[in-house]
Order: sequence, then C-alpha cells, then structure tokens
Amino acid sequence: MIKYKHWMPPVLGIFNGKRYLLPLWKEVPMGTTMEDIQWDKPQRQPELKIITETFVSSSDSSILYETRKIKEADGSYTYSCTCPGAWRAKDKRCKHIKELEKRD
Repeated sequence: MIKYKHWMPPVLGIFNGKRYLLPLWKEVPMGTTMEDIQWDKPQRQPELKIITETFVSSSDSSILYETRKIKEADGSYTYSCTCPGAWRAKDKRCKHIKELEKRD
C-alpha cells in the first residue's frame, strides 16, 4: 500500500520506462495499480477573514498604501502593509499596522 497525501487526486503514469505517482512524481514499482494507492486527502482549511484598509501617504496624496488584517483559523491576527515603512522596520510594523492594532 502506497500512502498519498495531496489535495489533487492521484494519477499513475509511465515515463522513460518507469512508473510514477503524479503529481508528486514519486517513482513506484511497475506493477502498481490505483488500488495500491491510499489517498489521504487533506481537510479543507477554513476561510480566512481579511480586512483591507487604504491609507493615503502623508508626503504625496496620490500614493495609497493597502494594509491588511487577516484573522487566522486560531483566532490570532496577521498584518501586512504595502508602504516602505513595513519593510524598513525591524519588527515589520509600520505606523499603519500599529494604527490597525490600536483599534482591536
């Protein structure tokens, strides 16, 4: 029995005289059939709740920054922002992310 864990259904294929379990491209014995494959389909992950807010740049009103607040499956939050301050800061928390955190 060959265990297969992937969200796509398994397929067997022969390439260059060898048999493979696809889409993993795992080489299997030549006599392997679909009955020899045990498909362990992963459970679907719950939908994430994403809150998006737009901030206007203080230096140029034509520049907009998008800040996202993502509620993870465990109830915690992840933040991201497209402004330069988000990647400059050591903790990756720009003033826009801090503003969203204050509102919680």
